[in-house]
Parts: sequence; structure tokens; C-alpha cells
Amino acid sequence: MPLAIIFGSLILVAIWELCGSRRRREFPALRRRASNISFWTANLFLAAFLLPPVAFARPLIEALSGVKMPAWPIANATVSLVVGFLLLDLMGYLLHRFEHAVPLLWRFHALHHSDPDVDVTTAIRHHPIEYLFDSVVYLFALLVLDIPAVVVLSHGLVTFATAAVQHGNIRLPERLERWLQPVLVTVDMHRIHHSVVFEQSNSNYGAVFSIWDRLFGTYAWMSRKQHDRVVFGLRELPRRDCLRPSAMLLTPWRISGAAVTD
Repeated sequence: MPLAIIFGSLILVAIWELCGSRRRREFPALRRRASNISFWTANLFLAAFLLPPVAFARPLIEALSGVKMPAWPIANATVSLVVGFLLLDLMGYLLHRFEHAVPLLWRFHALHHSDPDVDVTTAIRHHPIEYLFDSVVYLFALLVLDIPAVVVLSHGLVTFATAAVQHGNIRLPERLERWLQPVLVTVDMHRIHHSVVFEQSNSNYGAVFSIWDRLFGTYAWMSRKQHDRVVFGLRELPRRDCLRPSAMLLTPWRISGAAVTD
């Protein structure tokens, strides 16, 4: 089931793009998509090789330290799912904001933002060091909080599937966008975050729920006409270089230290 959701969401959005792309691409899709997918594949292998599973790491830490780590305090399955899901989503929002605010973290996160033609594969375009850092943060949080595995898996799959949709070169019906945005991060809402304009990219950090951006004052909205004029990518880098795997890997060393200027 997890693999079906992961690959199914990517394939379905890719088919949606093929049937009706929202905007014309600046560069041929095949080469850029291949680069994005190659980074995703490498990241999965690195994380699997370097990071231990939580189920193994937690007992090992307890055995080595002689200290019993706190257990997840919620017994009711439904309440546990809701609270754990919200907690993980809030953590994702905060981590995303840190990656924009901390210069060193931004250097690696910038690869995700450097894609000049945002589509479904942009969702999986991450620098290996950023991917490992995020994985370590989540691993540490899960070790400390002891969030049930079913909650972690549920949030991970929903986040992945929604990210595939959010980055798609697609258009949701305008009425559906209005209905969903008060609660969920939609396609239009996330597209703003990939703008080259700092005031626009410095907004809409949420993964699944839009409530965090509204609560912490980072929510941004624009009309459909304004969306048509949004330019994706980073102004600091030659746009064509953002398609070459070698240049993509060196992105952290080719940009300035913080996303603080328009």
C-alpha cells in the first residue's frame, strides 16, 4: 500500500500534467525530470544506508544509556492519530521555515527552489545533505516523542501525495481552491512559495494543513492572473545550470548564504 500511494501519486499527477499542463515549460521536461528523479533515488539509498529505523534505534539508545525514554501518552487510537498527525505537520512547517531562515540550511534547501519549471518531480528534488538532515531531525523527534508508527506512516504518505499534487503543473478548479485553502495547502497556495520574488517565496511553508501559515502570519494569496506571471527558480543561478546534476549538487556552494533579498 505505501508504495502504491507513493508511485501512484507521482504517476497520476504526471498523467494529469500530460493531459492538460497549466503553463508552457521553459525547458524540455525529460532531462529535468530525469535529474530530479535521480536525486530522489540517491537520497532514498543514502537514508536507508546511513539511518537506523526508529524501532531499532530507540531500544538501542535505552540499552546503552540505561534510561527509559518516555512513551507516547495517548492510548485512544483516533485521538492519537489526530494529535500525532497535527504534531508532525507542525514540525514540518517549523523545519521548513528554519530551512529558509538559517543561511546554512538555506544553501541546501535552495536546490528544491532552483527548479525553473515546477512540476510533480519538483516535489522530490532535494539535495542529499538536506534530505539526510531532515531525516535525522524527524528520527530524533520520533525517538523522543514515541509517536506510533501508524501515525508516522499515515502522515508521511499524505505529505508525499499532497506534495505531488501541490507541485504539479496543473490547475484545480477555482471554486475548489477557495474551499480547500482555509484548511489545506493547495496547488495555488504552494506555487507562490516557488516564486523568485522573496516576499512570495517567504510564505506558505505548510505541508498538508494551511492553518500553520495562517496562525503564524506566513499565509499569502494571489489571484489567478497574478499566478500566470509567477516566475519559478532562483535569480542567483543560470536557469539552464539548474538542470545539470553536477551543477545541482553544487548548488549550496554557488549561492549566497541566505534567502533574504528580492
